[in-house]
Amino acid sequence: MDSLPSVRMSANLNSMIRGQQSIEQADRAIVGGDVAHHVVDPDGALGLDPLRASTLDAALEALLASELDGWFLALPVPGSLAPLRGPAPFNLAALDEGEAVVARTAGVGLVPIRVGNAIQWRIFAAEQPLAPSSPHEAERALNEVVIEAAATLSRLDVAAGARPAVAAGVLLAPGYSTRQRATADRAARLLAACDAALLNDGASISSFEAERRAAELRRVRAKAGEALSSAVSWLL
Repeated sequence: MDSLPSVRMSANLNSMIRGQQSIEQADRAIVGGDVAHHVVDPDGALGLDPLRASTLDAALEALLASELDGWFLALPVPGSLAPLRGPAPFNLAALDEGEAVVARTAGVGLVPIRVGNAIQWRIFAAEQPLAPSSPHEAERALNEVVIEAAATLSRLDVAAGARPAVAAGVLLAPGYSTRQRATADRAARLLAACDAALLNDGASISSFEAERRAAELRRVRAKAGEALSSAVSWLL
């Protein structure tokens, strides 16, 4: 899940605004293995040139100057847009991409749009988001749903699915605690595992078993997304 640009963006923004790293360091970490990132601000929400794309470092400089005090990671899915609260253009774009970053004191949101091996960040006006649960609460909820899902799948005698071929952990920016790093890494791997498992019916031999299996995997995926968002959003 380290391939999710919004994970890198939110974690490095939170680290940068707390003086844990420079704009140049955050820029390199956000780009990661992508060819390039650039930023478009067609409505002037951040004050960048609305008529042309800006470089990522220019956008980071503007975000740092805006004195916003924190950033939330959003991984919205149909039926659950939290922590996003609008407006509609921002929510719809975030839902289309499955990810976004939003300032916790409101005003600005960013949605990454992949263009080949590059990322175009689209800046939106944003309402003040809902606060994610604490990392401890999210981790506990994830533990509970994993245990419950494992028991259900065992009773059904169906497989959750094969492990993803490529490990999909995350590497958080400087300033995050060891526990947050471990939670984010585990949650990202569970997200990837659930996505892979939901591509087929496993060993299900009936539509009932297939539906129950998919429902349990979706529950785990939802809690894994919440745990990842919480671990990244709160720089303790």
